[in-house]
Amino acid sequence: MQKIFTIPAGMPFAKSLAASLLEEYANAPETLPEILILLPTRRACRTLREAFLQINDGKPLMLPILQAIGDIDEEELAISIAGQEGTQRLLDLPPVLPSMQRQILLARAIQKHQDLRYGFDQALALAKTLSHLMDQIYTENLDIRDMAHLVPEDFADHWQITLDFLTVLSETWPQILKDMNVIDAADRRNRLINALADFWDETKPQKRIIAAGTTGSIPATAKLLNTIYNLPNGQIILPGLDQQIDEESWESLSESHPQYGFKHLLATMNIDRDRIADWQTTLQDHPLSKARRKLSSELMRPSQTSHKWQDLNSAAFDPALENLKIFECDTAQHEAQVIASLMRQTLEDPKKTAALITPDRNLAKRVSSACLRWGIKIDDSAGEPLSRTQIGHFLLLSIEATINKLSPVSLLALLKQPLTHANLKQHLEKFEKKMLRGFKPAAGITGLRQCWADNGADADLHILIDDLERIFEDCIAITETKNNFKEILEAHIKLCESLHDDKNLWSGEDGNAASVLLSEIISQAHNFPKITSHEYKNILQQFLLGVTLRPTFGTHPRLQILGQLEARLIDADLVILGGLNEGTWPSDPGHDPWMSRPMREGFGLPGSERSIGLSAHDFVQGFCTPNVALTRSKLVDGSPSVPARWLARLETVLKATDTKPEKLHDNVFMQWMKSIDHASISEPFTRPAPKPPAESRPRKLSITKIETWLKDPYAIYAHSILSLRKLEPLEKESDAALRGDMLHDCLNGFVTENPNNIPKNAACIILDAAQNFLQSRNLTDEDWHFYWPRFAKITDQFLEKEEKWRAHSKPLKTEIKGEMVLNTPQGDFVLYGRADRIDQSPEGVAIIDYKSGGNFSKAGLENGNTPQLPLEALIVESGGFENIPPTTCTYLGYWVLNGNGKYTEIAEPQDIISETNAALITLIEIFENQETPYYAIPRSTKIPRYNDYEHLARIKEWAALDDSESEAA
Repeated sequence: MQKIFTIPAGMPFAKSLAASLLEEYANAPETLPEILILLPTRRACRTLREAFLQINDGKPLMLPILQAIGDIDEEELAISIAGQEGTQRLLDLPPVLPSMQRQILLARAIQKHQDLRYGFDQALALAKTLSHLMDQIYTENLDIRDMAHLVPEDFADHWQITLDFLTVLSETWPQILKDMNVIDAADRRNRLINALADFWDETKPQKRIIAAGTTGSIPATAKLLNTIYNLPNGQIILPGLDQQIDEESWESLSESHPQYGFKHLLATMNIDRDRIADWQTTLQDHPLSKARRKLSSELMRPSQTSHKWQDLNSAAFDPALENLKIFECDTAQHEAQVIASLMRQTLEDPKKTAALITPDRNLAKRVSSACLRWGIKIDDSAGEPLSRTQIGHFLLLSIEATINKLSPVSLLALLKQPLTHANLKQHLEKFEKKMLRGFKPAAGITGLRQCWADNGADADLHILIDDLERIFEDCIAITETKNNFKEILEAHIKLCESLHDDKNLWSGEDGNAASVLLSEIISQAHNFPKITSHEYKNILQQFLLGVTLRPTFGTHPRLQILGQLEARLIDADLVILGGLNEGTWPSDPGHDPWMSRPMREGFGLPGSERSIGLSAHDFVQGFCTPNVALTRSKLVDGSPSVPARWLARLETVLKATDTKPEKLHDNVFMQWMKSIDHASISEPFTRPAPKPPAESRPRKLSITKIETWLKDPYAIYAHSILSLRKLEPLEKESDAALRGDMLHDCLNGFVTENPNNIPKNAACIILDAAQNFLQSRNLTDEDWHFYWPRFAKITDQFLEKEEKWRAHSKPLKTEIKGEMVLNTPQGDFVLYGRADRIDQSPEGVAIIDYKSGGNFSKAGLENGNTPQLPLEALIVESGGFENIPPTTCTYLGYWVLNGNGKYTEIAEPQDIISETNAALITLIEIFENQETPYYAIPRSTKIPRYNDYEHLARIKEWAALDDSESEAA
């Protein structure tokens, strides 16, 4: 009886197995349940079950017993070894330690290590990586206690420190397991597989047992396969064993080769390769698959025998190149669009199916998104972490808002979350604009109430603040200091339920998963130490990230997006292998933080090459299907990428046969892709030139807007005609405008309080006023420490100037508002504004404007580029400022207080004032004509210093401007 078989790469594995069994048992289908089929994973069991139903046209059918080796079920195992002796073996095994409890206890052990001081959230993250290392050790049938035998002196100093740390695993952890009388899940899995192998080896069951689809890379699985091979009716079916590889190459295989795992398994089982036969099935082996297997064998040839490529000829591989396409895309998004289009093209035939196989989850998401343009919804079978679901976002946002004491960014993100109750969103827009935008208020409800009082005391917002106080009060109080984990968690759950205000928060797939996770965390809460709220958030995020939700419905019936593991045993009419770049497929093995390569080798752990070999095997399985598309992107995250080594080998093999690799590139399809979003007619955006009707044009402007009117009329159109206003940012940072406000506030206050003389402690008065200014706006952040020495220097500069100035002049008014009316053909035009300071000089009045920076040259005053002071002078001379009679203006001065002592002063400004008056009337009359457009920046050499409407005018689409204004000296 033939005992060991292979289903060649490219053959539909599950369908081949199902078809042959259905044919063999066609006369006695009721005996199918007597067969036990062992498969690698539960997904493989589902795939084979669906294959049986598909071949049987969906008719009811009694199936063989399907069991997963990699995720072995203890109840199913109990059936397999039924009997007193077999059951006793299971009962003798210690129970498994739950994974969450394992991670927590391991984190506690890490924290107790003599030289380490970590927060518990950091210890928990370390415990997760250590758990992965332990699972590797169990998988290879090694003993973690043997880690103590690694000699530290053989390694560098930093590895000696690591080995000392790993005593947590080799000494502390085994004792913890012994004290609790439990074992790790991976250890128990191995023991269960070994128990099954030992039981079958002793009892020699007569029923038919088939192990299918596994490579035997795990030692315990290899032992079980060896046992099955020696059973009377045991059979093994290997996936994709290369029967064409020559003996010299077979002997030269390295761990990175796709056939190395089979070589190791057969050597362990002491089976010669020539004793393996192809599995006989009613399905026909496609000619393209046969040719593709020959090609794949060549491109995977070990380097030791690569000289045989010289003997290849073009005729040998021509058949293998049919229906094989390579798509080298410019970017990852372009690659996703190509893949989506290939899948959409497949749907044109109502019987065809397509599958994207890729380890790149970002590419999978891009493809899912790209398919939506045709109304096609495809879910990534790899699922998504619970932390990225709606309930996961809600849990994290709610605790973040609590930790940040209801800061505007965190609070607004939470209130706009879909799960937040609608009652809290009734006045959300008003709440955002009036209270949350601008500088960050003081922390907590106190800060919100102060902000409410400062912004109009709106009754609706008062109710909202009361609701927020009621909802957050308990949770904020309990997270201010270290507390028991359970207390913080229960307060957080209560907060979330209050924010949602509905019992269905935990409904739906993600809600149920979150409920189960939180229940499990509560059951383990007694194992946590006291923690801070920040540690709690990081711990919760780790646990949410560890739960993966996979779609149970809503997937497309004929299109699939699969990871490498999910794709095993799957077949489709079109197979797309995506993300074929080094570092993606094969993935970068990375750096083991716990063991160097020599340490892993000395301990008995496999090297990183084994994972490359498994990736290579997955690639070959897909590559050998009859219709294949290989895709990659030349740029990944903006950086050039390197093609996967298998693509490079394919190119080398083709060149060895005098075949141009470009033959496989589907340039026509790529051109189609570029045409999908290509606009046949491109009309560049031109400079905006709106012409609003005369009645809509402004008849009242401020002094500062006159300069804007001169340099960027479009900004006046947007501000004064369309009434568009720029929103303040959330949690606005300190900037030049704020420093200017502080300068004006402090200096104007000082001058107002000291109009007649300058006190000796004048510098202290100004600096104290600056401190009060910052505190009143909750601006005590460290950024101001860098500006503070400069402000002290500015204070000294101001006082030095003020001493000299007051020798002949006296302050009249500060921060005074005024206006004047100009008569034009279309009626009155109002000019209004506020002067920083007006002083009385012997000859008349002086107008002073404080500036914290910028270029305010004398030439700018004279040529009208900076008309602010001459315009204020016009209002003064017209008597537009209250309690200041019409007076001749004899001084205009920009006091630029930046520590450098620069002043722009004009002592006889009458000519400038007269010219400004004439120019202003001309400007008004020009724009009264409704045929005059409001151009966006009519002169590229005269651009405004600030422009809130640059994006609206789309300036960067039609003009290239300097970063700063160019002025004459």
